Amino acid sequence: MPLTEFAPIRTNGLNACSGQGLLESDRTRRLPPSRNDDFFSCTAFGCKVSPIRGGPAAIRNRERLLMIVILGDINIDITAPLSEYPVLGQDCLAAELSFHCGGVGANTAFALARLGAPVRLVGCIGNDWFGSFVRSQLASEGIDLSLVQKAERTPTGFMFIAVSPDGQRTIFGSRGANAEVPDAAKAQQCLHGANAFHVMGYSFMSVPTEQLARQLIRTAKDTGLHTSMDVGVFPSRTIPEKLLQLANEVDVIFGNAEEVTLLTREQDAGKAFAALEKSGAREIVLKLGSSGCLIRTREGLTQVPPFSVRPVDTTGAGDAFTAAFLRARLEGWSNAECAVFANAAGAAASELLGGGEQMPQLSRIIARMSETHFASAWDEVRLEVIRRLETAAQRTSKHVVQGV
Repeated sequence: MPLTEFAPIRTNGLNACSGQGLLESDRTRRLPPSRNDDFFSCTAFGCKVSPIRGGPAAIRNRERLLMIVILGDINIDITAPLSEYPVLGQDCLAAELSFHCGGVGANTAFALARLGAPVRLVGCIGNDWFGSFVRSQLASEGIDLSLVQKAERTPTGFMFIAVSPDGQRTIFGSRGANAEVPDAAKAQQCLHGANAFHVMGYSFMSVPTEQLARQLIRTAKDTGLHTSMDVGVFPSRTIPEKLLQLANEVDVIFGNAEEVTLLTREQDAGKAFAALEKSGAREIVLKLGSSGCLIRTREGLTQVPPFSVRPVDTTGAGDAFTAAFLRARLEGWSNAECAVFANAAGAAASELLGGGEQMPQLSRIIARMSETHFASAWDEVRLEVIRRLETAAQRTSKHVVQGV
């Protein structure tokens, strides 16, 4: 089977890896091709590599089976924690400022890399110091930047993020080079060797990036790749009709409560969810922040419980959520498991100042999951996710110590 194809698998309510019954969508899902030989898990999610054939080089090659391609914004973020939020016209000084790599594309790439997923990021930065800074931060995580291009006359996207005492952020800035695609022909090669494509609503806000995004969605669908889109607040406000038309073009739509309200004009989360389904969306994951998330399971519309958290900065929390959900989905986890893990990742991210390179490590997410207990069946799902992650991490550690 070619690396760019998925094998359609219907789980029928069973966990695809363990066979144990858990909440699950009744829809057929595209999953990475399975192999039945002497493979072991090289990451916390069972990325298949051989412990015998080829050593580290073979491991790096095999990991490409789970390559996720992201088309999205890459920014420089300046984060300013505020002791109190100013009124209009008032001066306000932050005790400190910090530089971070940011943007929804970069944040999601960082989060996926921290979860052990090979990631290829497609985007554009300026030929400036900020561009060099964000590129170096992304490269340090091993993210494939071969298709991150430079715009010679447009600066790197720049965002100033004011963070209130309760961790909520307000963002000012410009997308800058994110609106450009200097070499579209080169960028269209990005799906080679991948099995998933994730795009942002922001990519449909300029003609060059929209043309590229639509072409990549078509190519991904034609070659059997899993496709997903995170709609974003500003695109949901400014181009809602366009995003709704795209709803049935991808496998999964991610959005938060504000975004889906802007898209559907429904204030109630359940009604907004239903409106998106009516528009043709195949699968929806509705992020509810401190209230968890909303998904569709065999039992119907289901609210997945949140993890308790004292937020420091919610910047990038939604991106961490999306990354965790996608990572688990591509491993064949149930919808319930994907959602619980995603909630934990979003909660862990909100406890850290800044996005980008501040995205939480897997160990922090596991710790967050271990500190919260749910009622009834949800706690069984939480414990199963922790068991999987810890077991796989132990296997990884064992083989690393043995020099594999």
